[in-house]
Amino acid sequence: MIGLPGNPVSALLVARQIVCPIIRRWLGVAAEAPARIQAILSANIASTTGRLDTIPVRLIQNGDQLLAEPVFGKSNLIYTLIHADGLMDVPLNSGGLKAGTLVEVERFV
Repeated sequence: MIGLPGNPVSALLVARQIVCPIIRRWLGVAAEAPARIQAILSANIASTTGRLDTIPVRLIQNGDQLLAEPVFGKSNLIYTLIHADGLMDVPLNSGGLKAGTLVEVERFV
């Protein structure tokens, strides 16, 4: 039996990071590398030092640049997932990221 949190965003993260790899392993299916793309962060993101944050982002083409625009909202709102194209991590102990930083986005496929 595998349980997921009731918070929609938390449930998605746990499923993608833990549950899906476990099920693939049980089935003997090779792990898939997530679809990742680099983009430029369009807004500052604050983060508590000592915590890894995963932020939903919308990808926007701006001329020759691909921007990652954070979808801000309470973590329990499915709205943030509906309006996002993928997820990006704010590294542990970074204290946040500044706009203009090159980030890696794990796309929803």
